[in-house]
Amino acid sequence: MLSGRKQLLTVLAITGGYLLIASTNAVDWAIREPPAKTFYIILWEVLYNGSACITNIALCLFYSKMSSHLKGIWLILFATALCFVGGVIWVSLAHFSLLLAGMPSSFNFELGWIALLSQGGLASGKTLFLVSCIYFGIEYWWQSVEQEEKARQATALAHQAQLKMLRYQLNPHFLFNALNSIRGMIIEEPYRSREMVTELADFLRYSLDDKGQESTIADEIKAIENYLVIQRIRFEDRLDATMSVDAFAPHVEVPCFLIHPMVENAVKYGMKTSAMPLRIRIEVIREHDDLVIRVSNTGHLLAAVQNRAVSLDGVGIGLKNIRERLKLVFPDRHVFKIEDNQGWVRAEIRLQLSAREWQHEIAHSVDRG
Repeated sequence: MLSGRKQLLTVLAITGGYLLIASTNAVDWAIREPPAKTFYIILWEVLYNGSACITNIALCLFYSKMSSHLKGIWLILFATALCFVGGVIWVSLAHFSLLLAGMPSSFNFELGWIALLSQGGLASGKTLFLVSCIYFGIEYWWQSVEQEEKARQATALAHQAQLKMLRYQLNPHFLFNALNSIRGMIIEEPYRSREMVTELADFLRYSLDDKGQESTIADEIKAIENYLVIQRIRFEDRLDATMSVDAFAPHVEVPCFLIHPMVENAVKYGMKTSAMPLRIRIEVIREHDDLVIRVSNTGHLLAAVQNRAVSLDGVGIGLKNIRERLKLVFPDRHVFKIEDNQGWVRAEIRLQLSAREWQHEIAHSVDRG
């Protein structure tokens, strides 16, 4: 059945159609007749086409209500019969409207069974059908819009569900590693282990926040700071980590825990392959219209990765998780790569942001300033 908005659109479209027919006919008719008849010509067109408009609107609304109960050929037969009956109603309504308006007999027509069936059911019914095509066009267009919207919503929900699954996949992965670190310190350094538990609680507060699957660079950096505090307590002077964030970057929206897996891998695998202290550099900068997130650490890629015995995804669940979420949130607008160059391993995400997105971030920076 037609919704309220579609009903209004249908009424306006059909009314506009008959106004166009009435005005065109009135001008053409008035040109060929004496000026004395102009008033009656206009009145006739208003009453005749007004009757047609009312009938046509009622026909379309009734058809929309009944069409959900019919299928296939019955829809066509029902529309045909409805237009025929509508034509009879139209002619009858027009005839009595002209009589009530006191129109001269020369402007009216004889109303009999033959006139009702021929002029009404057949001729006027055909006109009703043709004008009703406006309704069918509106209905078809509206359905296509609704289907596109439903498809878009379904895709968005599927993406959200997948992002949520990927996000929760990271939580136990990090928690397992963090708890192992705390476990190793409980007996020898209980005070520092308690401090680590406090920092872990702050980190998990962000991790388990159900505000959505989107975060900002600022939130990501704050969570990474919590993580690095834990690792500095654990590794002391064996870890040297610094961060640098472009002034326009903090409000850029990214998937939750997009940067963290790169930092975690830098610590985990850097401690195995780097001379001490392990140096980690975290950068979030703007290069032209790209947002670049780069995590660099001293050391080397695993030998298996360098020899291509395993894919880069084989480094761990975290990097595979990054690839999957980038495909969902920034399809065809991202590059993710890992390089081993002169004693440094660099993991880099490059996001292509539009000029409009950067203007939004610049406005945030100005407001902040």
